[in-house]
Amino acid sequence: METVPFDLYGDLEDAYDRAERNGDVEVVETLDVFRLWSERPRTGGSFLHKIWRALHGDVEAQADVGHAFFWSEDDPSDIREEYKWLDRPELAQYWYSIAAKAGYDCAQNDLAALYCPDLAPLNVFKLGRFARRWWEAAADQGLPNGMRNLARCLRCGKCCCCDRDVPRANALEAEAERIDSERKEA
Repeated sequence: METVPFDLYGDLEDAYDRAERNGDVEVVETLDVFRLWSERPRTGGSFLHKIWRALHGDVEAQADVGHAFFWSEDDPSDIREEYKWLDRPELAQYWYSIAAKAGYDCAQNDLAALYCPDLAPLNVFKLGRFARRWWEAAADQGLPNGMRNLARCLRCGKCCCCDRDVPRANALEAEAERIDSERKEA
């Protein structure tokens, strides 16, 4: 695992101090495990436990941690305001990238969405060529959402590197529907 390029402990300590000042006992108890990095955190469902799993190579946890740091404009504004300290697209990109490079299709799909100028207009990345690259990877693995997003990308054609390909987009959507219907029947 590569070195984490940000102050993970500092961010968590800030959150812990803020929760203590606000009297939020549940958050304090959850974040209290930040001193247990050398062993498995005891609260299995906590965000910190996800970070521990992510740091130890769990690709699903890496994608989940990435998702925690990426707020979309669809998220309720009161939630975005209350937890704005978590709105860190650069951290989302970091965690999604690790899981995506390891081949995790959901992370590939989420990383692509982070790069897409249409899906993340508030985002600083807006690199359509990377969006298409990661949706291609997710679609190649048979992820229906990756196929649908790639189809959307192929229909859009707004990015300088993306060529419109409506027949391929239609085929991808049909394949995604077929996969979804097979899963429902199973």
